[in-house]
Amino acid sequence: MSSSNTLGRPPWRRARVLLDKHAGLDLHQLRHSAATHLGEAEVSLQLIMGKTRHKNPRTAMRYVKPGAEAIAKVAEVLAPRRRTH
Repeated sequence: MSSSNTLGRPPWRRARVLLDKHAGLDLHQLRHSAATHLGEAEVSLQLIMGKTRHKNPRTAMRYVKPGAEAIAKVAEVLAPRRRTH
């Protein structure tokens, strides 16, 4: 089975043309947005890399920006509050 469509272009190339023409969207921008949303949702770097197909962790790190809540969770792991009874 070929990965080309009836126009002789791979499906992603046709998708790129159609998205740009009809919606003014760029596939790379969509990929970047999706990865950013995954990072905001505290998805692990390894999973973001798997989804975006980045091979270098440095490249994918731009999507991982932990917020205050995530940092507070880490602080709690490192120094749990003592519970009083």
